[in-house]
Amino acid sequence: MLKQLKVQNFALINQLEIKFEDELSVITGETGAGKSILLGALRLILGERADHGSLMNSHEKCVVEGQFSIKDYELESFFSRHDLDFWEETVLRREVTPQGKSRSFINDTPATLAVMKEIGGYLVDLHSQHQSLQLNEPAFQLEVIDALANTSLQKAAYGKLYFSWKDKLEAFNHLQERVQEAKRDQDYWQFQFDELEALDYKTGEESELNQEQEKLAHSEELIQQAQELASLLEEAEPNAIDLLKQAKGMIEQSERYMAELKPLSERFNSTLIELEDIKQELLEQFESIEHEPKRLEWMEDRLGEIHRLKKKHAIEEADQLVPIREELDRKLAEAGDFDAQLESMISEIKSLESALKEEGKKLSKQRLSVLPHLEVSVKETLQGLGIADAVLKVAHTTLETPTANGLDTFNFLFSANQGVAPQKLANTASGGEISRLVLAVKALLAEKKDLPTILFDEIDTGVSGEVADKMGVVLSKMAQNRQVISITHLPQIAAKGKQHFFVYKQSDAGKTYSQIKQLSQSERIDELAKMLSGSKTTEAALNNAKELLQL
Repeated sequence: MLKQLKVQNFALINQLEIKFEDELSVITGETGAGKSILLGALRLILGERADHGSLMNSHEKCVVEGQFSIKDYELESFFSRHDLDFWEETVLRREVTPQGKSRSFINDTPATLAVMKEIGGYLVDLHSQHQSLQLNEPAFQLEVIDALANTSLQKAAYGKLYFSWKDKLEAFNHLQERVQEAKRDQDYWQFQFDELEALDYKTGEESELNQEQEKLAHSEELIQQAQELASLLEEAEPNAIDLLKQAKGMIEQSERYMAELKPLSERFNSTLIELEDIKQELLEQFESIEHEPKRLEWMEDRLGEIHRLKKKHAIEEADQLVPIREELDRKLAEAGDFDAQLESMISEIKSLESALKEEGKKLSKQRLSVLPHLEVSVKETLQGLGIADAVLKVAHTTLETPTANGLDTFNFLFSANQGVAPQKLANTASGGEISRLVLAVKALLAEKKDLPTILFDEIDTGVSGEVADKMGVVLSKMAQNRQVISITHLPQIAAKGKQHFFVYKQSDAGKTYSQIKQLSQSERIDELAKMLSGSKTTEAALNNAKELLQL
């Protein structure tokens, strides 16, 4: 339950502190006094977005802090999941700086807005006039039914299957797109692959061909050089080899008279032997040279084709043609396998959809089981609230295609008059009837949802007199098991509160502030009398106020 709310520098509030008790607390005050500001402050610590314009003093920060007693609500797992300290008296704090920056804290530990909103959902059910309009919306009606049917486990099981099914459908659609693209591209891929397959390029081939082409292109020149070299080395008169042999003989002859020439003689002899070997290998290499015009023509054609394909595929090195050919081969093989993949995925989707629909039927059964209780309970509460002929029917439609929420749509149909068939709320219910219907639904939900605090913002819109008194009885009954806070304009409801807070404006140094105070017994009598009779309090109004308070 909400034990304390502190607000500083928010809208018309300079600084205030409110301490709440359990059961029913009521808040009254004139229109524009600041009751909605209190709600805005509370929404900040429940995770709503901050508005920099809401600062009363634009040079100071805004601080809103709420203290909640949560020891009996089994929220330890939430704190553990978000790595937060668990305090039985948990404090939520929100700060908004003059620069518009917002910071959130749970038990003095920084927290994101999403986490603040999540814990807020466990602590407070804040019902505003805007939420009364939500009762017309199928999504909100489904939430009501799910809360009554306690479908959380079944919804989780269904949701797990649903998102698996959706993921598989998305993958199937993506594969279909790939298939269509592949079919459009397949002929082109095949043409490219056939070109590369026909080329049959081998890694390193371009370099080898270039070298051989150079050799063949200069073959006549090389043959001529070979002939001249052979002549120089051994055919001419004199030739190099014969001259060196003569030199060798002269060195050996001199060696007989100069022993120190022996090492040089041996070196000269080794060099001559090496030269003989070089001559032999040179002549053999040159002898292998042939003038092959056809081979050269073929080579130039092949290099031309390699260059063309390099340019076509926008690559620098011919060796890159090999992985390109392999990738095209893979794409063609994959394209040929798409039909089998599609068939397999269709089978998986059908299997998942079948399992999903089975879970959806279980979820529907669970939801449908609470509709009679919902209809009867709301009808009884509405009869107690002065709509004697009230009828609520919940129309149900089973969907062919699963949705994230199941296989169901529900529609609340309402009639307040005998002989009038129930219709959609937007078509038939007045503002006062909507208020009572919302209260009846909330009272039923309060039996199922273990919420510490429920706050109603003018749930009494459109009602008065005896009906208002009966609404106060319903609120008091709800407050027996949880804290209920009601902002009201009606004295019949205000009189039912265990605590009564009064919101008012006061001026100081040229500024207007909103203030709030808890009324004493005598102050409550005066306030209720004013609510009954207006600004001029009469004796009858005072007696009526005492009667409402059962004094």
